[in-house]
Amino acid sequence: MVTPELFVASVTPFTSPSGVIDHTFIIRHLRWLEAQGVDGVVPCGTTGEGQSLSVAERMAIFDTVMQHRGQLRVFAGTGCAALSDTIMLTRYAIERGADAALVLPPFYFKNLSDAGLLGYYRALCDALPSSARLILYHIPPMSQIPITPAVIEGLYQSHPHMVYGLKDSGGDPAYLAMLTRRFPELRVYVGSAALLAQALRDGAAGGIFALSNVFPREMRAVMTAHLTGNDGENAQQRVTAISQALKPYGNPPAIKALLARIADLPHASSRFPLVDLTADEAEALWTTVQQITAP
Repeated sequence: MVTPELFVASVTPFTSPSGVIDHTFIIRHLRWLEAQGVDGVVPCGTTGEGQSLSVAERMAIFDTVMQHRGQLRVFAGTGCAALSDTIMLTRYAIERGADAALVLPPFYFKNLSDAGLLGYYRALCDALPSSARLILYHIPPMSQIPITPAVIEGLYQSHPHMVYGLKDSGGDPAYLAMLTRRFPELRVYVGSAALLAQALRDGAAGGIFALSNVFPREMRAVMTAHLTGNDGENAQQRVTAISQALKPYGNPPAIKALLARIADLPHASSRFPLVDLTADEAEALWTTVQQITAP
């Protein structure tokens, strides 16, 4: 059995809700994550507030992450509404050594045809070095643009060597199971922590999680139970409970509040329109998390 891969949908720390990026925080967080045994990081995705960042800011984050990655693998979040921006960011990340690019579909225009979405991804592939590897980002709750089997099949027909995987944050375990059966060569990474155990049973290669920023050991415990054939129900229930505890606050602000307590990192803000937790909210969340994770 192949060891499942644990990736972190890493947060982007800001000095204030309208401030600049704290690159020193990023470096310290990378070292902490590497010490916790995660396999890699995914900067500038949903948890990383990628759509609240300019192209130049994302490039600067990629530079910091690539220079201080250590042994961590890097899937760079490069998807934008504009094809030209996606091409620029993806090429930049790949040329600087990212292992793959996680590419959100163009999200502004809704009800896209498969032909339109396929054309977008094919144009991206055509503009990249042949060595580039892409991870398609299926997150219809946010983008409202699904990655359909027809789009995956079309990319395998035109650019089979460039399709590395897919992150499934759709929240539908039946869809993930269908993908692993229909495309056994596709590395499917689950994005919902509550579905991790089920996704591994259905053939997922691993997961890319917001919770891994601060609870990598709890996430790894679910994977270890799967790998060893042990009962992972308790580990999965703990992860699900943590996920539910964060939900009322939104993942980026909640995770940043917890990182200061658990990883000894400085205070970091989210960027507007997201709102940081109040002191009382942060204390209440910390109390709840301590109760969930207590031995």
